[in-house]
Amino acid sequence: MKKRFMSTLLTVTVMAAALTACVPKAANETAAPAATKAAEAGETQAAFEVNKEGLPIVNQPITYEIAASTQKNKNFKELEFFQKLETNTNVIVNWNMSSDDGWNEKKSLLFASNTLPDAFYGQDILKDVDIIKYASQGMLIPLNDLIDEYAPNLKAILDANPQYRKQITAPDGNIYSLPTINELNPTTHDKLFINKTWLDNLGLKVPETREELETVLQAFKDGDPNGNGNTNDEIPFSFRMSSSDPYNRQQGIQSLFGTFGQLDDIYHFVINDGDVVYTPMTEPYKEAISWFHSLYEKGLVDKEAFTHDFNVYVAKIQDPNKIVGMFLGWSGNATAAANKDDYVAMAPLINTNGERIWRTVDAKIISKGSFAITSKAEHPEVLMRWIDQSYDPESSLEICQGLLGHVLEKTGEGRYHQMQLPEGVTLDTAIHDYSPGNDGTFAVMQPIIDKLDLNANLTERKELDAFYAPYNVPADEMYPNVFFTGDEIEEIGVLQTDIDSYVAQKYAGWIVEGGVEDEWDSFQKKLQDMNVERYIQIYKDAYARYSAE
Repeated sequence: MKKRFMSTLLTVTVMAAALTACVPKAANETAAPAATKAAEAGETQAAFEVNKEGLPIVNQPITYEIAASTQKNKNFKELEFFQKLETNTNVIVNWNMSSDDGWNEKKSLLFASNTLPDAFYGQDILKDVDIIKYASQGMLIPLNDLIDEYAPNLKAILDANPQYRKQITAPDGNIYSLPTINELNPTTHDKLFINKTWLDNLGLKVPETREELETVLQAFKDGDPNGNGNTNDEIPFSFRMSSSDPYNRQQGIQSLFGTFGQLDDIYHFVINDGDVVYTPMTEPYKEAISWFHSLYEKGLVDKEAFTHDFNVYVAKIQDPNKIVGMFLGWSGNATAAANKDDYVAMAPLINTNGERIWRTVDAKIISKGSFAITSKAEHPEVLMRWIDQSYDPESSLEICQGLLGHVLEKTGEGRYHQMQLPEGVTLDTAIHDYSPGNDGTFAVMQPIIDKLDLNANLTERKELDAFYAPYNVPADEMYPNVFFTGDEIEEIGVLQTDIDSYVAQKYAGWIVEGGVEDEWDSFQKKLQDMNVERYIQIYKDAYARYSAE
């Protein structure tokens, strides 16, 4: 799935060259402007009519331009899912496609030059900062009334799940963009895996306390647990906190801070008794950093934990010589690969309060900016009815997990089952050959998940979620996915860059080189000098506004 970045961290560079970053258009695609919609259909404004129920949406074809970006370098016009949608709805889409790596620059140019499409489509096509900024300028239109009148599928989802409606509602009370929701997503993103084969070889059990873990990691380092006669090739514990991917929620050590009674998160904000807490200013944070340094100093932590990228990290775990004893990741199947049978999930360590706690990640909403209608669009109700087709339960499943008849099949009992794929074709490829997959806008909800026969990866995801469920803190103890106001975004942008950089530098430096105890007071003073109290207050204000809704 795509990563979700905090919008206030986004720096946009407007470059005319971005227009060349487009994915090639399909041969039958034209660049007809949306203004020709009614005219092309031979309709007058007065005669135009939208069918509120059933299909087609309009009786005469109508054309829209929709901007989208893709990871898979394939024009959406070529996908069977959208071809069927066009036939069924009478809504013709001219896709203005871009590759992911060129989208941010192109998006900025579209807004800056006011050469807008009729709509934007796809996961994270718009960031929070885009939604607030361009809605305030009137370029994105409010969708509340359109949802109520023309989107029965989405309305039913939001009515049944008010927490989702809250998350996509801007501070002014309007909804300007629609979400991608996937309730297949786990509540626990980071899982801790330990090499059970090594434990057995050394006559040790899965550790439950800090002291037991230190003993195990020392044995991994000194005891030649992989049995190759070399006591210098094992890495007792590896994780990934790369500065090139500071938003990584899957391979980092944030949950292990819970060993000291308080979890951490990638932005260092958590909720304690209803109050917003900035963890780098707390005693548990200092204690955790000090402990991680002690492990690093003893050679029990991967020396490249703060420098290796994802591919290097996974290569170590998958090394056929079996060199990693414990690691953090999204999935044992996906990360450990050939060595997956060696690893078992490990429960959190018993902390200073006698508890075991682990982070909860509220990430069922994958993207808050997956579909938006611009002020350019004529008859926006047509676009709302069009996108609502993708929120139909079965259509959502087809977008996310694969098209019926190609990837999924429906049994006589009404269940959905993954088909046998052609030899050499991966599931990801099969999905994206026919539908937008993780580039798309959809809502896969629990009622249809209950009818889906889970494949191996989804089964493992469900089992790991169940394993960590007793330890997950309540969701309201983690800082929620809130919208900030335009003024807050500007102020955070100034404060956060320097504060985050300084905290990240000390975080890595203290674990590798030590010194957190000696430098703690000066660290706190430096944060105060950087106006950290104002930074925290902005997060408190946004949280109070979110909680009051």
